[in-house]
Amino acid sequence: MADSPKADLWKAVKHPRMRPWYGMAASMPASIGMHAVWGGSPLAGAGLTVAAGVLTATTWWAGDGTTRPRRLHATLSTAAGTSYLVVATVTDPLDPFLASTWAIGGMVAAGGWNMRQVLRVNPDAKTGDQAASETGLLVKSLGKAKAALRGEPKVEPNKVTAPYKLAGGEITNSDLGNRINNIASELGISPNSIRIVADPENASEGEFVFVPKDMLSDGADYPGPSAPGASIVEPVQVGIYEDGEIEQFWFPAAEKRNATHFLVAGMNGSAKSTGMTWAIIEALTRRDCIVWAIDAVKGMQTLGPLLPYLDWVEMTKPGGHAMIDALPQVIKARADELGRHGFKNWTPEAFDKLGMPYLIVWVEESASFFRDGAEMEAVVEALRSAGGSIIVSQQRPSATSMPTDVREQLGGAFVFGVKGSTTADMALPDDVRDAGARPEAWENRKPGYNYLVAPGVDEERYAMKARTWSPIPDDEIRAVLERFYTPTPAGATTTNAAGEAYANRTIYMPGQALTSIDTKETVMSKEDEEREDEALLERQVMRDVTEMVPGEDMNDPDPVVDPDEEIAPVPADKVWHFGGQGGEDREDDKSQAQAEAELMQMLDEFRQQGLTEVGPRHFQPHGKQGRYGKSRAWLSGKLTELADEGEHLKETDEPGTYKLLYPSLTPA
Repeated sequence: MADSPKADLWKAVKHPRMRPWYGMAASMPASIGMHAVWGGSPLAGAGLTVAAGVLTATTWWAGDGTTRPRRLHATLSTAAGTSYLVVATVTDPLDPFLASTWAIGGMVAAGGWNMRQVLRVNPDAKTGDQAASETGLLVKSLGKAKAALRGEPKVEPNKVTAPYKLAGGEITNSDLGNRINNIASELGISPNSIRIVADPENASEGEFVFVPKDMLSDGADYPGPSAPGASIVEPVQVGIYEDGEIEQFWFPAAEKRNATHFLVAGMNGSAKSTGMTWAIIEALTRRDCIVWAIDAVKGMQTLGPLLPYLDWVEMTKPGGHAMIDALPQVIKARADELGRHGFKNWTPEAFDKLGMPYLIVWVEESASFFRDGAEMEAVVEALRSAGGSIIVSQQRPSATSMPTDVREQLGGAFVFGVKGSTTADMALPDDVRDAGARPEAWENRKPGYNYLVAPGVDEERYAMKARTWSPIPDDEIRAVLERFYTPTPAGATTTNAAGEAYANRTIYMPGQALTSIDTKETVMSKEDEEREDEALLERQVMRDVTEMVPGEDMNDPDPVVDPDEEIAPVPADKVWHFGGQGGEDREDDKSQAQAEAELMQMLDEFRQQGLTEVGPRHFQPHGKQGRYGKSRAWLSGKLTELADEGEHLKETDEPGTYKLLYPSLTPA
């Protein structure tokens, strides 16, 4: 059948070179019909003339990005064809002169396009090394490897897609990835302009994608929150890809997607903190999400405009360690509560039913915490199922700055410019590197450029470069959050499990000037750090003791003891205190009496403001360098003493929160 005259005729009829002739032939009946309908209408003639001009101009515009001869050829062919149709419509297409013009001119136009096709290199007519040598691409860049283009490259404006075929068993897609620099050097373009899209069904086939011009160089203006007031299950948008599509990802789990922890990597100056800020702004404008954040290195420089909207923020190492230490208890409490109500994963329904929002923990410059011994393995292993994601951000995710067990649990990678290929290999999966991802190519010279790997993102985009939104001033960030921020309570399950560290956190108010913030919240003296470390150690010891003695409450005021056992008094000079609590205060910034008097004055002011409950967070802005001039540990101890006395304060069921009493004055 394939060799019969009928089959040969059918093949000839379908050949691409017949298309110009079909267009020529169709123009005659089209002109006869148009003449019959519009031949006597001057208005129709004018309209056709305008339409012909528009179509010709459109052809020239659409040819941008192709070769100049092709653009001119296409434009002139369009102008000639549309001009014939206009003249034939308003006169008579069967007039001998016009019919002759159609026949001769049509044959010239169709034949011209045939000649153009014949003179082009046709990869389909060549095989193996012959095709490779004609293109010059694969032979020069891949040496003697047997690889060839398996079809005509598809040329689009600023994009060329070239399908390839590899000789089985002699070269792999990984080998191609290792030769991207060679290919880029031959073509005179950046390695970031080349991607390799492997065929998932055939390991010997795939496509080269070339994008010669960097379409991200001008950046993209921030468009505002993508879904204010919606759920955090909606995508988080942070920038644009090189093809103009929105760069987005997801935090929580969905039907075909796991909840995700993220590694954010990038050298100093790559704008990784700025890029991640867009994701945090997205989360803060959702109705069922809260964010905890730590940055003990850049502090207010990173978190400044976000402070009033973060549920818990720490800008010192001791504070960061306190938050990290609280997370295992928070995870267990949240997981138990979700499981008790039949939730295998966090969903928006869990928030609606249990008042438990999705929890995002952002640890900026995390390497310093890992080097100090912070244990996050249990956190990253269990937080996803408890309705949360952790973002671990650092410049170089090596084994010395992050435990490998932690890195293995980070399913998402948000990788900005890095210093060298070794760091890029640490930050990105091997298959993404093989596909052409090269964040080391721009280092920190192109702030905001990145690669995004995450569940739910199209895998073909893993190796496609993107850029986060162009930076905006802090004042504009504040304006966005003031307008779109959705206040979301953390919920009793989370706050109770977080305990004293959460209750004592500093609360920042919208509109509060950064210059008014106590410097102790961002810069601590060595003595302050030691006292905070002691307070953390005390909480850990008490928790461990409680777990070792099941059934007993360490806070029980009436513990069970042997009434016949005598307890020897402890000499006053032998008493040891945690963090300065309970003993003579070691700070000399203000005397004990002055600090207590200032504290009582503040209680009176809170009563005048009509407050019913107070906690350390209400006093903290006036701490070490403020009105009462004492540490957080001293404040917690004094509030506990006042609650025990029951005159000014009374304990509540929520840790770190006290009911403000209004004592009656004694008549003079």
